[in-house]
Amino acid sequence: MKFRQARGQAGRLRTMRDMGVTGMANLAVKVVDLEAACAWYVAAGATVTEPVTWENGRRADVSLGTLALTLFTKAIYEDACALPDEGFLHPALFVDDLDAELARHTVLWGPRTVSGTFGTRRIAFVEAPGGIRLEFMEQVEDPLGA
Repeated sequence: MKFRQARGQAGRLRTMRDMGVTGMANLAVKVVDLEAACAWYVAAGATVTEPVTWENGRRADVSLGTLALTLFTKAIYEDACALPDEGFLHPALFVDDLDAELARHTVLWGPRTVSGTFGTRRIAFVEAPGGIRLEFMEQVEDPLGA
């Protein structure tokens, strides 16, 4: 099976470096019962934050070794697309230039500035193959005490 390589402007090959992704914050997962999901991860040995109200639902952060998850009861972009009641939502990816990254995609939701225990970020979402979305974000302000 052959795969076509994507070519950007001037016919050059595009690479992940062209995307400007500098890191991954977490994987986002939607759950119906946040407390039960938190208890499951605690029993699995994870460190789990206390659930908090955030934007249009509730959330909790999970650290399981090097894996960072954020559990949501509702995705912030839920009104922009159809989502299942539970399941994987998106990877949250840091970029060095949000506007430049979004210029390469059709934006599903955002950009918008949001705040929380993570500090302040500009975020936006795009649809990706496999029925998922990608969250691209810029850190605007670090969390307090960081």
